[in-house]
Amino acid sequence: MALYNEDFIDTVKSTCDIVDVISGYVNLKRHGSTFFGNCPFHREKTASFAVTPEKQIYHCFGCGVGGNVINFIMKIENINFKEAVEFLAEKANIPLPVADNTSESQEEAKIKDYHKNQMYSINKSAGKFFYQNIYNSKIAKDYINTRKLSISTIRKFGIGFATGNNSLYRFLKSEGYKDDDMLATGLIGKNTRGELYDKFKDRLMFPIFDVRGRVIAFGGRAILPSSELKAKNIPKYVNSPENLIYKKGNHLYGLNIAKGSSGKLKRILVVEGYMDVVSPQSFGVTNVVASLGTALTENQGKLLRQYADEVILSYDSDEAGQNAILRGIDILQKLDVICKVLIMENAKDPDEYILKYGVEKFNALIDNSITATEYKIKVLEKQYNLKDTTEKIKFLNKMAIVLAGVTNNIERDIYVEKLSKELGVGKEAIIAEIEKHLFKDKAKEKPLLISVVNNKSKSSDTTNLEESIIYLLTLKNQDVYNKIKSLVDIQDFSDEVNRALLGKVYNAYMKNNFNEMDFTSICENEAELSKITKIMVKDTNITDLDKATDEVLGFFKNAKLQQRKNDLVSLIKNTQDTALRSTYENELNSIIQSSGTNTL
Repeated sequence: MALYNEDFIDTVKSTCDIVDVISGYVNLKRHGSTFFGNCPFHREKTASFAVTPEKQIYHCFGCGVGGNVINFIMKIENINFKEAVEFLAEKANIPLPVADNTSESQEEAKIKDYHKNQMYSINKSAGKFFYQNIYNSKIAKDYINTRKLSISTIRKFGIGFATGNNSLYRFLKSEGYKDDDMLATGLIGKNTRGELYDKFKDRLMFPIFDVRGRVIAFGGRAILPSSELKAKNIPKYVNSPENLIYKKGNHLYGLNIAKGSSGKLKRILVVEGYMDVVSPQSFGVTNVVASLGTALTENQGKLLRQYADEVILSYDSDEAGQNAILRGIDILQKLDVICKVLIMENAKDPDEYILKYGVEKFNALIDNSITATEYKIKVLEKQYNLKDTTEKIKFLNKMAIVLAGVTNNIERDIYVEKLSKELGVGKEAIIAEIEKHLFKDKAKEKPLLISVVNNKSKSSDTTNLEESIIYLLTLKNQDVYNKIKSLVDIQDFSDEVNRALLGKVYNAYMKNNFNEMDFTSICENEAELSKITKIMVKDTNITDLDKATDEVLGFFKNAKLQQRKNDLVSLIKNTQDTALRSTYENELNSIIQSSGTNTL
């Protein structure tokens, strides 16, 4: 059996978002920061299956199953660990490393890598073929002249032209490529008669590169007049399908050029179409990428965070484009990315704006991009008649929700001041509505399981407090670990599974960089995996970690003393040995005096 190193397994887990994967099997609905659904592993009417994207774990409060994304695939697909890793890697288009074990496994990996390399090679050859075609086609040359695309821009992006008529297939065949590999790229199709044909015809071709500069796909734009396209029912764009080397949600068109070699960019402009990237580049605006579809994905958001300090969204001005901006804002804000929105008038996209008004005015628009909050205000303003009192109240109620989500108090105060002046409503009234939502959110914050001390079951008290201590350790804070380690010994835990987990967590802190620890991977059996996910999945918002740690440790110490007092009382009652009874009584008196209470 092929084994994979920890780096590769970590890559698979970090790439395959657990909510995305489990959503393929379970209908999940968000409640706060956690997603819930009916457990796929046992029958239930009430959703008790929880998935937390922040910690990338799942846990069922009904049957107790839990784990990470690999554990889930193992259980749901009834496959072993190796097969689950490979299943997820294939889903995410992650190439498998060549294993060091059986020759059969090595051979399988080599075959897969061979086909991937063939696909990269076919795409590269096709790109060169299309690029040569653009200079041999009058219709293509007329189109690029109309769009004012320079030769240097065409060369930089590798823009080409697909004539169709099976010319690409014949060319690739002459280069020695196999039919199956050509079909796999999506450049070539097969009809019902089994005949192979070019899937792109009479289209301007935009090769899509990954950040490593490899051609992974193509976008083809029809260059016939819109009226002719509509009459013939021809789509404006045809794109490569997702395949072994291409998953569109993981890439950004033009990023290979925009990122350059100068390190992290100050800002990146995200647009919708290929020409919206190419057109600004023709005029020297180089920090532009396209999201390969109308909706930005989380993986694309992570790419943007990696390469830029600030992201400016500029999608089409139609309803779909505006909705895509709102979704993009939500994704970027969750990733803590500074986000702004470019507002254009009298043009539906950057390409059209530049052709109409020139690049200087376009650059001015970029410089004057509005904040995400300002954009949300503008969207809401269009939905209400602010001259009507009832509509104005509805608008302000919605705005209160938006402004409650602004974490910077100064920024929030600026918007409150602005709304107060524009709508003639007192600042105090607006602030009061905002605070309703702020206090509502704060009311949801729970002290770290402190309520367990009110539980009448003493063993349950101790067990829950043990779980609270483990939870604190899973927050990956070195100071918390140091404090707990100095006060809590492994043998202080009474629950067998908790005791085993505490030992493993202590070892993990001592051996590893605590920021990189995956606590699900330290578990050796289902009981430990169920317990650690049960502990970690709790929605416990802590505003003061030091205070929470001190409180839990204080309660734990008191619970252990109470437990010892109960044990001593029992021993005193049942011991016939006078000297031994005296020893127990002295210990009991000492505990009572130290705790300042005579309550047994």
